[in-house]
Amino acid sequence: MHDSKAGHDEVGPDVVLGIDVGGTFTDVLALDRKSGAVTAVFKLPSTPSSPADAAIAGIDRFAERTGCNANVVFHGTTVGTNTLIERKGALTALVTTEGFRDVLALRRQARPRLYDLKPVVSEPLASRYLRLEVRERTLFDGSIETKLTDAELTRIVDELRASHVEAVAVSLLHAYANDKHERMFADAIRNALPAVYVTTSSDVSREFREFERTSTAVVNAYIGPAVADYVKSLEMQLSTRGIERLAITKSNGGLTSSTNAKRYPVHLIESGPAAGVIATAALGRTENVPNLIAFDMGGTTAKVGVVLGGEPRLSTEFYADRFVDGRDVGGYPIMSPVIDIIEIGAGGGSLARLDRAGVIKVGPESAGAVPGPAAYGRGGDRPTVTDAHVVLGHISADGFGNEDVSIVPGKAEEAIRQHLAQPLGWSATEAALGILKLANANMAEMVRLATLRRGLDPRDFALVAFGGAGPLHASEIAREVGIPKVIVPVYPGLFSAIGTILGERRHDLVLTYLARVRELERAALLIGFLELEKKAAELMEAEGVGPNDEQILERRIDLRFAGQLFELTVPINSEDDLTAEVLEERFRERYIEVYGFDLPEHQVEVVNLRTIARTPVWAGSRLTQRIAETDELPQHRDVWISAETKISMPTRPRGSLSLGERLEGPVIIEDFGATIRVLESQSVTVGEHGTLTIEVEKT
Repeated sequence: MHDSKAGHDEVGPDVVLGIDVGGTFTDVLALDRKSGAVTAVFKLPSTPSSPADAAIAGIDRFAERTGCNANVVFHGTTVGTNTLIERKGALTALVTTEGFRDVLALRRQARPRLYDLKPVVSEPLASRYLRLEVRERTLFDGSIETKLTDAELTRIVDELRASHVEAVAVSLLHAYANDKHERMFADAIRNALPAVYVTTSSDVSREFREFERTSTAVVNAYIGPAVADYVKSLEMQLSTRGIERLAITKSNGGLTSSTNAKRYPVHLIESGPAAGVIATAALGRTENVPNLIAFDMGGTTAKVGVVLGGEPRLSTEFYADRFVDGRDVGGYPIMSPVIDIIEIGAGGGSLARLDRAGVIKVGPESAGAVPGPAAYGRGGDRPTVTDAHVVLGHISADGFGNEDVSIVPGKAEEAIRQHLAQPLGWSATEAALGILKLANANMAEMVRLATLRRGLDPRDFALVAFGGAGPLHASEIAREVGIPKVIVPVYPGLFSAIGTILGERRHDLVLTYLARVRELERAALLIGFLELEKKAAELMEAEGVGPNDEQILERRIDLRFAGQLFELTVPINSEDDLTAEVLEERFRERYIEVYGFDLPEHQVEVVNLRTIARTPVWAGSRLTQRIAETDELPQHRDVWISAETKISMPTRPRGSLSLGERLEGPVIIEDFGATIRVLESQSVTVGEHGTLTIEVEKT
């Protein structure tokens, strides 16, 4: 189990690589799509200063160990997210209609903390002096009231040139209804300033709501140069290694080409986390479990997503970088479908400290890949969640199975003793237990937020634990929240890398169309859908998907009661559904389903048309691989279960477990890149596909 290769002699021409770049580790996994077998796995420390370096190192290691090259690389990336969070994006200007330069600063009336006397709200990514107003006006119905003149175009281009900006977002009033003026600006800026990255709001989000649409365009421009440079660099390095295709996971869980990724980097904000939820949905198909909670705990963050009825829950809008130092500061709204994921700063590398009152705090700051937890012996001297596990005996010095990481128990204990135990007058064991209790409490609340606070009963779900640290905590979190079952997939430490391979090529397109249902013009609706499908074909062509290739097109409509602010989406199965009677009936049925009542006197109105274009899911996307067998024998080691009690706990290499085998807790199971804890009064069973199912006792 300590070898990072898995049957390398099986490598053939159908092998693809899945790569997930995280804050602490970069995971590389090779999969033979013909046989469905995992052929090699590597877990390398990430390289934050140059994220592609660790990914390329993993690809080179794969080629060196197997003597083969992969045909395609599937990639989940955090480059766009990190660029936004770390404020390392481009010098960005906003071109907007006269009178609307402050829409980014004014935001919405609903502040993150409405009664806070010292509010902290996310600063606009485009400074006020770079928010340029232009004399033009398009009305809500697409008619032009004030034409855009050549003189205005020239004036704005000259101001942009003088400001030495690196990126420009063009977001004009009502451009969702008529984007003529935005296209004129895009052409003028690209011709005059070819080195400047240009985004138009109508290209990235053809949807109404001025603040949100403008924010989406500005985020796309702000992170655009960094993401484009990263993708270009990765493409170049892959090409020199004979790999011609790069597919990148989007926030909606779909895959996109490098060409589209460079054009719409805002769609990649939740790229890595989305891959884990896609893998969870695939696991649900394999295990025939439709309702799952994806629990992904890596080195830097912990994330939760919900799979309901076999499908990941999607949101049509989310707020990027919303929580800073644990405080809600609003973030940046992005109008782009995204898998609904909740994320907090709680990972194996999360730092533990004492606050001014002498109380232990865990996260959100992380030791990251450099220097990493103290136990890694790479210069870290502050205690982390991983160090607590090492001190308690959950992680052994040689149980990680990773050639790039060694565990030094003495350094973990020294860090906890110096920074926590001695100031508190505790033992190192007490402090380590305190770290884990706090981390578990924070993550349990995150699971409740994703379920109970959204009307879902966690007792109806199974918790899928993955990420390097997820299986260490899952049993305790499930017990606290009331989830009856924990499922640990094959290769849990690289599960998101598996998810990058299992996605479908997908594009979600939207067009605002405002009209009362009873006044609908069916022909106008069809024209709107055809416009969306034309753009979908353009995007699919950039993916290498031609008109003769199998594609799936889905039509949907957003509706609401007139005067309301929020919509509900209903499916359109055929053109026969595009009648006032059918749409109103479906909306009222959906409204009663969601809210429990109807408003019979209120009129229904159409808000948005939606089209989803996707390719069929890969036929082999059922997780049936098993890890390699091992001759290692069961062992025991000392594990602290309380501040006063240490027991000799059985440990098993995962590869030594046989199908159908059942173990009673407490027991520790060691896997490549992850450790699984089964608590007392719990049991674990090996399923027919190699997954581990932990039965959580009832509380």
